[in-house]
Amino acid sequence: MDPRTDIVDVAALLVAARTVVADPARWCAYPHALDANGHSCEGRSNNAVCWGAAGALDRAAADAEAGEHDIAEARRQLNEGALRVASGWTGTAWLLDPKAAHAMTVASFHEAIDAMPRPEAPGAVDILAIARTLIARPDRWAQGAIALDRNGRALTTFDGGCRFCAAGAVGLAAHVLGADDDARRRIGPAVDHAGRLLDCSAYQLGEFESYIGLNEHDSHAQVVAMFDHALGMARTDVAPGPEES
Repeated sequence: MDPRTDIVDVAALLVAARTVVADPARWCAYPHALDANGHSCEGRSNNAVCWGAAGALDRAAADAEAGEHDIAEARRQLNEGALRVASGWTGTAWLLDPKAAHAMTVASFHEAIDAMPRPEAPGAVDILAIARTLIARPDRWAQGAIALDRNGRALTTFDGGCRFCAAGAVGLAAHVLGADDDARRRIGPAVDHAGRLLDCSAYQLGEFESYIGLNEHDSHAQVVAMFDHALGMARTDVAPGPEES
């Protein structure tokens, strides 16, 4: 397995799983998941309505059709992140306070993501892979804003976002892959390349002038198809020229 692909796929799972439980209404203290009647179920079950940390990772893995190796590595990273968060926790006793327990769950994902190694020179395929995983499900996709919070309110940053548009997903993927300000500056050309590939895909799939236009005026299924098309080009190193974007 290509170590670079492994890193990106695991990061994508952790970021997508964090999105699952970012909304307190979709989180539960039970490790896996609960259905609408409060019965336990697997995280990847279509009956699940709220998730614990393990269940959120299971849900993200099912959405991404992730391999067992990537799932196991994401679990390892999350468990280590949770231990680090717990060892330094100074807030309300999280075992007794649901709000604190939710905050700790989200913090554990943050810690795991921040600790992940990054590719030295992330490319368009890395950005597109994470972004595609983020919006794989309709309930994590948005129109009209880069991100929406749990109440459907538009956000101007990724913090508190539970749903993302195509541009927001690309932006969050770039943010995750850039470990610091200098790395985020270096990733600029890859972000631009990913945008050109998406623009090309949007035109080929629906004759939209930009991928943002397709996101705003077409269906979730077509947005996912656009990412798949762009990923196919990125993986075969086919870059659209200026006349195609």
